[in-house]
Amino acid sequence: MHKMKRPAQPDCLNANWPDWTEDFVTARKLDPKHPFGWRSPACYQEIRRQLSVMTQAHCAFCDGAIGVESRETVEHFRPKSTFPDLAYEWNNLFPCCDLCQSNKLEKFDPALLKPDELEYAFDNYFVANFSTGEIEPSPHTDANARRQADVTIRLYGLNLPARKKARKREWEAYQRDAQAALDDYNYRFFLA
Repeated sequence: MHKMKRPAQPDCLNANWPDWTEDFVTARKLDPKHPFGWRSPACYQEIRRQLSVMTQAHCAFCDGAIGVESRETVEHFRPKSTFPDLAYEWNNLFPCCDLCQSNKLEKFDPALLKPDELEYAFDNYFVANFSTGEIEPSPHTDANARRQADVTIRLYGLNLPARKKARKREWEAYQRDAQAALDDYNYRFFLA
């Protein structure tokens, strides 16, 4: 996961999230299977646009390109099924690739790392294994940080075989590029 700084929430979300949240929470109390929906297609597009800017069009979790190799989706960090009061909360929304979202689904663990937290830094939790393409919990940190790294790797499927292969391929291309600009590559946390 690449560290990111979250911008201010879109005006349309700022104006509407309290009402949308209240409506959704009430509907879920009446019917726990009530489907979630973005109340305004235009606002949803603005949310996606601002989230994409936040990550330079990379998935917030695996850092792969979104919108090109994967559909652009919005991930609810704390799942809306368990945390309906956070369904429209700006700080709970992240740009996400299909693969990360399909792996995590509605799972959540309080140990899960959030890439926009002030104290988050890749090197505080993970190490990159350039020979295998894996990311691993850092042996140089405490047991709690290693657990957080392990939970994050597992829930988002960050070491699936295809991902390890893609990181190795990106690392090799990055090493050959004499004028490499980090933001032009996927898996920036792995390359840096």
